[in-house]
Amino acid sequence: MSSTDNTELILAIVALIISILAFVIAILQALQQYFASATGYSSCSEAVIGKWSRFSRRSMLWSEFRIEVHFETPVLFVARPENTRGPLGNDEDFRTEDRKIIRLDGSHANLKYTSSTEEFNAQQKKNKQEAIRTADNENATWCHLLMTIYQMENESRSWQQESLGYQPPLDPSPPHSLVVCMQRKQRVWDSIPQGLSKPYATTTISHLIEIAAMLGIHWKNFDLDNDRYRAQGNGFVLYGSYVDNLGISFTFQKQGRTVFGQNRLIPNHDIKQLCFGMAPTILHREMLVNVDGGEDHATLQLGTLAEIADTLAEFGCDNNTIGYFRKNAETARHSHLFPVPFEILGMVGQILHIKDTAFRMLPNPTVYYWEPNTFSLPTLTNNIVSLLRVVQTQTARSEESDQISDILDWCDDVAEKVEKPPNGSIHTNISGTATADRISHVRGGIELCDQYLKGSDMVMIYQVVRVHIQEVLGMLNQKPGDEPEDESHDSISISDFDSATVDEKHHILARLYCTSVRLNVIETVYKQRSQYNQKTNTLVATSEDMADSEATTKREINKIWCALIFRMLHWLQLHDFHKKDIQVSKGDAYESRTPVYIL
Repeated sequence: MSSTDNTELILAIVALIISILAFVIAILQALQQYFASATGYSSCSEAVIGKWSRFSRRSMLWSEFRIEVHFETPVLFVARPENTRGPLGNDEDFRTEDRKIIRLDGSHANLKYTSSTEEFNAQQKKNKQEAIRTADNENATWCHLLMTIYQMENESRSWQQESLGYQPPLDPSPPHSLVVCMQRKQRVWDSIPQGLSKPYATTTISHLIEIAAMLGIHWKNFDLDNDRYRAQGNGFVLYGSYVDNLGISFTFQKQGRTVFGQNRLIPNHDIKQLCFGMAPTILHREMLVNVDGGEDHATLQLGTLAEIADTLAEFGCDNNTIGYFRKNAETARHSHLFPVPFEILGMVGQILHIKDTAFRMLPNPTVYYWEPNTFSLPTLTNNIVSLLRVVQTQTARSEESDQISDILDWCDDVAEKVEKPPNGSIHTNISGTATADRISHVRGGIELCDQYLKGSDMVMIYQVVRVHIQEVLGMLNQKPGDEPEDESHDSISISDFDSATVDEKHHILARLYCTSVRLNVIETVYKQRSQYNQKTNTLVATSEDMADSEATTKREINKIWCALIFRMLHWLQLHDFHKKDIQVSKGDAYESRTPVYIL
């Protein structure tokens, strides 16, 4: 073979190699183009959506000869643990467990979808080390939300065990009836609106409000008209606004120290109403004035001054009382030791505490702050008990007040067994046994009052509540010189209360309640009932019968008033409100199914 032939062979081999390399490069470029068509796959990685990245996958879309990205995100809602109906379908509609409702109850099964506290702490330590170089804004904020919900459930149960001093039953009676749930929703990246770079979770505006309350986050701004929302509390902040091509969207961020213990809300399904400024009561709805609706029990609306005025109107209060929250709201006085709407709530609100649990926190349904450090409900209770003991002794009729005697004896029994804390509610940072005993005794007092009220005339209960509210607000807004000339009542007035020291205020308010307010309620309710009976009853009664009837009716009114007052004092001790929580008007969002998105 000549040198020319060798040269041609070498050139041919080199050309072949170059051609093969070019072909391989072309193939790789084509594959790169195909894989690059999997837009959004990097946004579904573990760095962005945590453990939900395991549900992400790529599949070939042969009709368009490109790769499509599939992923899953949660649809969140709040329901009872036994609920089997979800926004994506009912449990019986799905064959696989993965599609059924997932309950974020702090169990080990939740760790399939969110990080544990240890994993979270390790990630936080890593983030702090990297904070000098870069900001950690890769994660979808709904991943932090899921982890926080798990943390809340897990840590609050541990706190309860330590607080009570014993292991509470796994299924308390009645059981927990409120839990955050979710369902896995399959999505395609092609459906993500333009401008979004991360997957988003879905819920409704009402469920988001309830979840925020469960985490101890209080709303500062809730503007449905302009789509501006901000909530803050317990080391978290929640921002919301309108996002083009998507809708109302929120981001969830951690900004400070978080505590899940005594601040955890009572896991009772009925507290959902309190998040929107409403409160369920023990009163029957048909007794209210000019109210439509099919509910069995009345609901207090306390979310705005106007709603409070409407509630008082439903109770049948006079125009002067309603005006204190409507036309004269800015100048009228609504508080003594604490705001009067809390007094109404304590008198007729349902017991929301769950037996055998230590959780006592509620969302504040009123437009007033609850500041228990400025007064002492146990001290006020002791003063009222002492004064009513004197009144009962002076009546000298054993058959007159059996129920009152039972309540007073119960209060004395509690005073002997349990040391009273200095503030308005129960301290939960004292010894576990004392906390458990205190909660049990206070709840027992409310149940004792409810047992008596259930056997009483419901119409009379409404009348006593209505007149009591009128008397208290009238007393608070009494101007100098307007004091009644009747000297049969105690000579003290609200001006004496205002000029008294902090220690004296409790005794003076107790005197005002047990003398002026109580006696005025008895006289006014009796007068109203007598006038009504005269219009509807044509029978002629003797003077002796009328005297006996008057005494009996007044005794019954007095019993109901005492039971309602003791119920109020102990209801407000059994339940608690965060000192920074105040109701921001959002009643229009109650049970709203308007979708919102968590980015």
